[in-house]
Amino acid sequence: MTNKELEIRNKANFEGYVNNNRTACIDAVMELYNRIPDVGGVFKSLFRYRSLNSDELNSLENETIFMRWPSSYKDDGDCTPVFDFEEISKYIIKEKYPLLNAEKTVKERININDIKENPKFMEKIKDLRDMWMIACFTERHDNERMWREYANNETGICLVYSFYEVLNMVKATDGMSIMPVRYVNDREKCGDIALNHKDLLDIDDNSDAKYRLTCTTKGMSYKFEEEWRLIYEREKEDADGDAKGDCIPFVNPKLIICGKSIDKESVEYQKLLDIVEKKGIKMV
Repeated sequence: MTNKELEIRNKANFEGYVNNNRTACIDAVMELYNRIPDVGGVFKSLFRYRSLNSDELNSLENETIFMRWPSSYKDDGDCTPVFDFEEISKYIIKEKYPLLNAEKTVKERININDIKENPKFMEKIKDLRDMWMIACFTERHDNERMWREYANNETGICLVYSFYEVLNMVKATDGMSIMPVRYVNDREKCGDIALNHKDLLDIDDNSDAKYRLTCTTKGMSYKFEEEWRLIYEREKEDADGDAKGDCIPFVNPKLIICGKSIDKESVEYQKLLDIVEKKGIKMV
């Protein structure tokens, strides 16, 4: 990824979630879109690395995409909110102990780690992470690290979507959006995603946008992923139980790339052959 592409990704997120300038955000997204090469001169693509299993086969057969609540991610920092603990602590002191010097009390008596490890606070973080569902895409089909990490050591598949069809699906689906991930040097020090006491007490449009930005902000060590995130407004509820996510109606891929080590004798592979023939999906 070039420095210019990093810059455009940052601009798209800044305009969309901080400046609330929808036009400027769309312009930046389309600038990134136009930089993506056409596959065979036919269509611009987004790629999605997947393990070949019954869940993925069901998604292909039913024309859905599996979207996850972020609390189910192995990376417990992904979509995890960042807090302005000093501001929050000062607010609590002022509200409960108005006669105390809030700034001095926070510095001398408040241990931030105690707040972070508080069970109620940890539950609040989980609830915040699960305000939306996420599905991930990338701009490359030949990323060896992603084949290893997300397609089960190249025994899985890479789904190739028409970016244009994805954009149309997003436009037609209420509560669905797609944004490029921005990559920053120190996520924990990003002031534009730091939640304050107002964000915790009353989630309005500003705090909503701030948390969306949290979901599209990752550390620079992840930039190899060149990620785009599909975001769907469906909060996890008690009725969802231990479910990690759910299948949401979506477009099917135009093409499926098989991993180098895929087991062509497996039941899953044979089922995949049936599905691509029935759905008219090309496979290589």
